[in-house]
Amino acid sequence: MAISRLVLSNWKEANEKTNGEVVDKSNQLKVSDMWRDIQGAKHWNGLLDPINPLLKAEILRYGDFAQQCYDSFDNTRSSTYYGNCKRSKSSLAHRLEFLNCGRGYQVTKYIYANTSLLDSIFGEESSEGVAWIGFIAVCTDPDEIKRLGRRDIVVAWRGTQTPFEWMENLRDILVPVMASKATTYSNIQTSSNPDVRIEKGFLSCYTSTDEDSVRCMLSARDTVVGEITRLVKEYKEKEEDLSITFTGHSLGAALATLSAYDIKQIMVNEYGVTSIPVTVFSFASPRVGNLSFAQHMEDIGVKVLRVAYVHVGVEISIDSSSSAFLKHMHNPANFHNLEVYLHALDGFQGNNNLPFKPSGRDPALVNKYSDLLIESLQIPSEWWAKRNKEVVKRIDGMLVYSPTTPTPVPLPDVPL
Repeated sequence: MAISRLVLSNWKEANEKTNGEVVDKSNQLKVSDMWRDIQGAKHWNGLLDPINPLLKAEILRYGDFAQQCYDSFDNTRSSTYYGNCKRSKSSLAHRLEFLNCGRGYQVTKYIYANTSLLDSIFGEESSEGVAWIGFIAVCTDPDEIKRLGRRDIVVAWRGTQTPFEWMENLRDILVPVMASKATTYSNIQTSSNPDVRIEKGFLSCYTSTDEDSVRCMLSARDTVVGEITRLVKEYKEKEEDLSITFTGHSLGAALATLSAYDIKQIMVNEYGVTSIPVTVFSFASPRVGNLSFAQHMEDIGVKVLRVAYVHVGVEISIDSSSSAFLKHMHNPANFHNLEVYLHALDGFQGNNNLPFKPSGRDPALVNKYSDLLIESLQIPSEWWAKRNKEVVKRIDGMLVYSPTTPTPVPLPDVPL
């Protein structure tokens, strides 16, 4: 199918206009003017139909944080470093800056998960028995803090990619959440409501450890709780406005929701902090818990804005079939790809059947890991790859495989 000149010209025009800061032209507001509304203070009332341009730009920005969890993950099974992050924390921060989604953010912590669980539950393994599954970053640049209107802490989670893994994500095994203090590093807090239940696979992925692994001596939860607590204490003393934003796709979206729930309870119950917004921007999340869990999320003030189909929060129902850039396929599994969600969101105008209108995101990104763009765009399929598959020429002229060395193994701060 040939793409219309009107659609292509709309994308080119939008692309030229998004080189600078996005402004809501209806009232000339900037992100700093309405950041609390963007973070869900009013449940996004009045911002979705039609969608507010500042809100959409921020959702796309956080989506790119989640996308970097895929792009920076070494998923080449033949690689010595399979299952690790391909970048150091400083290199990842530079990448976020280059993409303009994390300008002025410092990556402070990597999150790892026990791969015995990822393998048995989500079909994923690694060479070291542990897999990199996300990162924590904080905005440290004064100009970006001014643009955002506050200092922002981001927790980005990596998801799963294959249709088999996605179906496994949906296994319906609900388990109770064990009550515990925040200083107990094995379980997450819960309300006094004994009916709160969470999907077992997500809870296990979040809380399990591996004593034989240096990177997994602490659970993913231990890392997140410890680092968020440290950052909040550090910056709260400066009497700055803070926000904590969780984002992820697929499994990552479920972990984003679960960890936001956990962090919000710790902040309220342990430290009496209620003024810091805790927000989740999730993409293609499966159900995380039962209705009691969803109600408790709302009661404690976690704001969840979901793109597509999930379980808790406010929803943006995008439709990839409305994009003239994409092939028409009938298998929904073909579109379980974060770049497709971000592309569809880029052209989304509201939940009231408004036509697809690109706002500047390059459609070529869709084919990064897929073959979903129409042929007339002439974008190669699955074009995202390591340069020469990391084969390099030695000084003696021989071609050898030389994979990038991953981040050095951190020494965990094991609680006493």
